[in-house]
Amino acid sequence: MSKLDNLYQSPVMVKLQEWGGKLQSNRALAAISGGMMAAMAVILAGAIFTIVATLLNLAGVLQTTDAAYVWLTTPYNMTMGILGVVVAFAVGYIYSKNLEMEGALANGIVTMILFLIVCAPVQSVTLEDGSTMSVLATTYLGGTGLFTALIIPLVSVKIIDFCQKHHVSLRMPDAVPQFLADAFATLVPLVICILLWHGLNTLAQMTIGVVLPGAIAGLLSIPLTPLMSLPGMFVLAFVCQLLWSFGIHGAMVLSPVIMAPMIQFYSTNAELVASGQPAVFAPIALYGVMSCCGGSGNVLPLAIHCMRAKSEQLKAVGKAGIVPAIFNISEPMAFGTPIIYNPIMAIPFILNPMIIMLFACILYAVDFFQPGYILIMTQLPVIMQSFMPSLAWQNLFVAPLAFVIAYLVYLPFVKVYDRQLCEKEAAEKAVETDAAIEA
Repeated sequence: MSKLDNLYQSPVMVKLQEWGGKLQSNRALAAISGGMMAAMAVILAGAIFTIVATLLNLAGVLQTTDAAYVWLTTPYNMTMGILGVVVAFAVGYIYSKNLEMEGALANGIVTMILFLIVCAPVQSVTLEDGSTMSVLATTYLGGTGLFTALIIPLVSVKIIDFCQKHHVSLRMPDAVPQFLADAFATLVPLVICILLWHGLNTLAQMTIGVVLPGAIAGLLSIPLTPLMSLPGMFVLAFVCQLLWSFGIHGAMVLSPVIMAPMIQFYSTNAELVASGQPAVFAPIALYGVMSCCGGSGNVLPLAIHCMRAKSEQLKAVGKAGIVPAIFNISEPMAFGTPIIYNPIMAIPFILNPMIIMLFACILYAVDFFQPGYILIMTQLPVIMQSFMPSLAWQNLFVAPLAFVIAYLVYLPFVKVYDRQLCEKEAAEKAVETDAAIEA
C-alpha cells in the first residue's frame, strides 16, 4: 500500500485537501449551508401534509380535485411556495453572525425585504367583474428563486458590513435616543441595497425582458448544467467521498452547490404530481441514492463486516456504529474505522457510492425506480430514506440494492485491513507480555 500512501501525499492531493479545508471554513458557504438547514423545519412541515395527501390519493380516498386534497396540500404550497423568502432571511442573518456584525436580526429582515422587492413585484390583474386588484407575483418566491435568495443576502450583508466599518451612515446628535440613532444608522446601507437590486431588476427587464431572478438562474445554469449532468453527478460523488478520506465532511462542503438545484428538482416534481402528471427524472436524483445505506460511504454493510471481524478494534467500531448507520449517520464508522488517511478503507468508501449510482441510473432508465417529489431534509432509517420522497413501492428496493453492492465492495478491503490490525494487536500483546515477564 506504499504507492497509495505516496498518492495521498502527492501535490495534487495536498492541494485538494487545502481547497476542501478552505471551503469548509468559508463563512459565506457556511451561511448558505446554515440557511438551507434553517429552512428544514419549514420544508418538513409542508412535506408531512403532502405525504398524507398523497397516501390518501394512492388509496383512492381522495382525488386531486377534492376540496380535502386541496386543503391538505395548501400547507405545502405555503411552505415550499415561499421557501426563497425563508432562505433569504436565514442566510442574511447567519452570514451577519458569521461576520460578527451588529444587528444580525435586522440584516436578516433587510435581506428578506430586498428579496421580495426583486422576486415579488406588484402586478395589477383584472377580475371577471371588470375590477382590478393588486397582487404579488409568486413565481420566484419558492424553489425557482432560490439562487436569488442566496446571492442577495451574501452581497447585501457585505455592503452593510462595509458601511458599518467605514461609518457610512447618518449620524444623529447625542441627544437623540440610541434606538432611534441605530434605526437611522441602517438607513444609508438599506437605501444603497434597494437602489442596487431594484435597479438591476429594472435593467434586466428593460434589456433582456426578464426579471433579475430569471436572469440569475439563466447565468448560473451555464456552469451548473455540466455539474448537474450525469457525468457531473459522478464527479461530485467522487469529490465528496475523496474529501471524506482527508477528514473533510464532503457532503457539507458540496451542499451549497447541490442544495439549490435539488430543491428546484423536488419543487418542479411536486408541481407536476399536484397537477396529475408523473414526476420526471433528473441526474441530481442520484445524489439521494449514493448514501442511502448508512450515510456517506454507505457504511451499514461496513459496520456488519466490522462486527464479524477478528480485530478487537473493528469489532468495537462495528458495535458502536451499527445503530447510527441504520439511521444513515456515517460519522462513527468513518472516524472509528478510520476512513481518514487510510487508503485501504478509503478506496471502497469512494468507489461503492458511484457503483450504486450506476446501477440506480440503469433502473431509473427502465422506469423501475421512481423520481422523488417530496423533499425530506432529515435523517430517516435505511429503506425509509429512499422510499419517502416518492412513496413508490419500487423504491423500497433502493437500499437493499445499495446494501448488496456496498457489502461486496467492502468485503476484500475489510479482510486485508482486519488481517493488518490483528497482526498489530498480536504484536502489542506480545510486547505487553514481555514487559510483564520482565517486571
